[in-house]
Amino acid sequence: MIERKNLPLLAIAAVVAAGLAFLAKDALRAPEVSGPPRTVPPSSAVQPPRLVSLPGGGTRDLSRPPGQLLIVHFWATWCPPCVEEFPALLRFWKDYEKKPGFGLLAVSVDDDWKTVNDWLRTVGATGIPMALDPRRATAKAFGTEKFPETYGLAPGGQIVDKFIGPVAWASPVVRKRIDDLLGARATGSAGG
Repeated sequence: MIERKNLPLLAIAAVVAAGLAFLAKDALRAPEVSGPPRTVPPSSAVQPPRLVSLPGGGTRDLSRPPGQLLIVHFWATWCPPCVEEFPALLRFWKDYEKKPGFGLLAVSVDDDWKTVNDWLRTVGATGIPMALDPRRATAKAFGTEKFPETYGLAPGGQIVDKFIGPVAWASPVVRKRIDDLLGARATGSAGG
C-alpha cells in the first residue's frame, strides 16, 4: 500500500510522465511533407533587378554581370564602423583603380545623395565610385542586414567572396585575396 506521505511525490512523477509522453507522442511518426521539394535556382537563372542609383541620376543593375571583378561595398554615413573603415577603402581604391579588369562600387544606404555628398565633402573623400540604395532593397537582395558588408562579384556576376564587417583594406591577406581573384579572372576561373 502507498503511504500517505508519498502521495505528493507520486503525483509529481505522474505529471512529469504525462508531460514527457505528450512531448514524445509524435517522435516515431513520419514527418508530413507538404508540396514539392524546394530547389535552389542555378546560378545562370535570371535574377530580379538589383538597382542602385548613380550620382548622375541613372541606375546600375547589380544583378547583371559586371564583366570584371567588382567589389560591392555597402556602407552608411551614420554607421561608425563604416566611417572608420572608409579612409582605408579610399586608399585601397587609389591603389587598385587602374588595375585591368577591376572595379569598385561603394553603395551607401543613406536616405539621399545630399547626406552622402556632404559627408564625402567633409572628410575630403573624392574619386571613389559611389551609388545609393536608400531603401536597402539591393543590400537586402544580397543578404546584407548590417553594415559595412562587402561582396566580390566575378565578371559573370557570381558572388565569389563576402566580407562581413569592416575590412582591413591594407592587409596583405585581403590584398592577396583580391589579387588572386584578379588572377583567376585572367585565367578564366571564377571561384577561389
